[in-house]
Amino acid sequence: MSQLNQAMRFQAALVCALLILNACSATSKSAALPAGDVVGEAMEPRDVVAFAVVDADPPSFFDQTVLVEATATAVCQKAGCWMQVEDEGRTAMVRWETGCGGKYAFPADMVGRRILIQGSFYPKVLSEEDAQHIEEEAAEGVEIEREGYEFNASSILVIAATE
Repeated sequence: MSQLNQAMRFQAALVCALLILNACSATSKSAALPAGDVVGEAMEPRDVVAFAVVDADPPSFFDQTVLVEATATAVCQKAGCWMQVEDEGRTAMVRWETGCGGKYAFPADMVGRRILIQGSFYPKVLSEEDAQHIEEEAAEGVEIEREGYEFNASSILVIAATE
């Protein structure tokens, strides 16, 4: 019976040690957020992934919350309900989880700025109605892709300009 107690104690200690290691590794992976202005829900520090990396293997980023860095290339000029981002020649649309006319708006003056996007990433085919909506609100020369990937943002951080 004492050997059984020792084995059970060892297993319990091992489980506790693994839980502690798991908790430590989860928190150590989170990076501090850069300085900047947050729009949307509270942003959670986590590993930042360049959009070009996400776009190179999209399915591995589906069904999870991601924190992605890219450059804003276009923003809805009427309601701030969508934005287009680019990284290393790859582009995607970003829309708010709350939808057009929801709680938040992308700042109209953020074109050309590096941003972090917190949200989900998924394949998207724009309907005719959505494409018309975006074309009506886009600045001159913005190219609208009908098929590709889109972010559903809960938060963005416009990274502070360095001097």
